[in-house]
Amino acid sequence: MCAVTPPRQMSRLSAIREALAQSPQNISLLLLFARECIDDLRVDEAREVLESVLVIDPGQIDAQLGIARVLYLQGDLSGAAVRAERVLQRDPNYAPAHLLLSRVSLGEGDKARAIEHFDRAAQADGTLSDPALERELGRTARDARRPATPAASESSPSFEFSSDPDSPDYDVDSLGEEDFDWRPETFYAPGDPERARVTFQDVGGMDQLKEEIRLKIIYPLQHPDLYKAYGRKTGGGIMIYGPPGCGKTLILRAVAGEVPCNYLAVGLHEIFDPYWGSSERNLHQVFETARANAPCVLVFDEIDSLALDRRNVREAQLRNLVNQFLHELDGLRGDNQRVLVIGSTNQPSQIDPAFRRPGRFDQAIFVPPPDDKARAQIIELLARDKPISHLDTAALVRRTREFSGADLKWVFDRAAELTLSAAIQSGKSRPITMDLLVQVAGSHSPSAASWFEGLKSLPQFAAEDSLFNDVRKFLNAPRSK
Repeated sequence: MCAVTPPRQMSRLSAIREALAQSPQNISLLLLFARECIDDLRVDEAREVLESVLVIDPGQIDAQLGIARVLYLQGDLSGAAVRAERVLQRDPNYAPAHLLLSRVSLGEGDKARAIEHFDRAAQADGTLSDPALERELGRTARDARRPATPAASESSPSFEFSSDPDSPDYDVDSLGEEDFDWRPETFYAPGDPERARVTFQDVGGMDQLKEEIRLKIIYPLQHPDLYKAYGRKTGGGIMIYGPPGCGKTLILRAVAGEVPCNYLAVGLHEIFDPYWGSSERNLHQVFETARANAPCVLVFDEIDSLALDRRNVREAQLRNLVNQFLHELDGLRGDNQRVLVIGSTNQPSQIDPAFRRPGRFDQAIFVPPPDDKARAQIIELLARDKPISHLDTAALVRRTREFSGADLKWVFDRAAELTLSAAIQSGKSRPITMDLLVQVAGSHSPSAASWFEGLKSLPQFAAEDSLFNDVRKFLNAPRSK
């Protein structure tokens, strides 16, 4: 009995066929088509396409492994193993090959060897996840990565350092003068339970920024073949700017809970050093760490301190630091572009224009005070852990126009304080009332107003710098009454 292709799957195959008609030698498209065929169990057609790829490029390991998958689906475990092992001879840390050999070993009844290959796959690729295989092995990818040491995975160095010369992990030669034994304070590997404490669901609004982050780092890891077919790569640079208190720092923290890869947030104190040349070397070490653990998201909060406009900087050391930052961003282009760099700032006018050139922070996203819909989301988030009597979200949204997320948090915190004080004085617990929330909101002025006034006075704003186009649109947009 032949497999029946679902309509949605057929539409995808048809779309790829049409694309191949225009570019029949496109290896990425051919691999994508073969993968869709394998997913649909059209194994004979998949093998034919994969063989055509090997005619174009005999060394294409994705095609070689694809044929191994076809053989595995056809029940030829021995043939699949031979093909997969051939791939590993060329690239010993190629995670998909180890994953396939894990399935093959499990099919042959060798669970110990299956676990060995599964562990090597998980250690080589920090984004790997295969729930079905994990259930059969009784072991998760997180379990496999937990005991890893620096020697366990050449492509994903561990962050277990030792400053004790008597420790077996201490290696003077490996540190060298360029390394400074740097240790990231905020580093989350895949599977770390701390990273899921804040996700995009905890951030109201900012849908454009969330989608941009998905396009640059999440989707490429979930659909690598599709991105290859369109000539797009993982990583790049995003700069987010806007008034204080509108959620920029929160969205940066939430990225850790969303991306299926390593996450590294860098504090300014980890960069700046009073000794000449040390700040530049610290910044270089940060980027080296991100590259060594790619795919990786590298986050800089308050990036204006590291990327000051050199026309306004007299100190040679600060100018050198800016030049070093630009050099590091240029080093992420091409094949090395598997690092997404995100920087946030309240002072976009202070950023050197060179950072906005293509290949650096070529995407600048304005984060304004939340609109009505976003404020409603934030209000619901703020209210979910507080004893509020008859919360009227719509009424509070109307009373908090132009409020930032920080302003809204202050309203809830202040109302909670006043209610708590009254409860202590009366000796009776009581809920936070809507009347009190509205009263507190009425006594507070939006904090972003002064930021916008300051921005309007800048020469760059008056000269219609394209960076501020979104700010102008926001200021000129009609406000609902």
